[in-house]
Amino acid sequence: MSKMSDHLIGLQEEGKIQLDVNGDYIMNEFDNIPPSSKPQFTIEKDVPMPSVLKHKDRWNALPFAKMEVGDSFVVDEMHTKEDETSLRGRATRENNKPSPTFFSVVKNPDLANSFRVFRIQ
Repeated sequence: MSKMSDHLIGLQEEGKIQLDVNGDYIMNEFDNIPPSSKPQFTIEKDVPMPSVLKHKDRWNALPFAKMEVGDSFVVDEMHTKEDETSLRGRATRENNKPSPTFFSVVKNPDLANSFRVFRIQ
């Protein structure tokens, strides 16, 4: 065994690290620190909210509930990776609902900065 493996096993036996569900080591650095010594967080008021959070409801008007299998719609003005990730996340939330529906988001080959959402189930 390597020195690194021995070191990690030692830290794990001491309770300083543990394995998470993915098999990665995580630190338990704050477990033995009294609550008064743990990092404190300050609540701040009047800090402007980023535009990404201001528009978090922008996908609420999408017609997922009205769609039948084989239907699709186009979402334009998708200029950033964050836009794509957000739209895909919205479709995933629909897919995770307790219903037999499934939606897929693909780049629209007909138009730049555009994605098409399909109901496939």
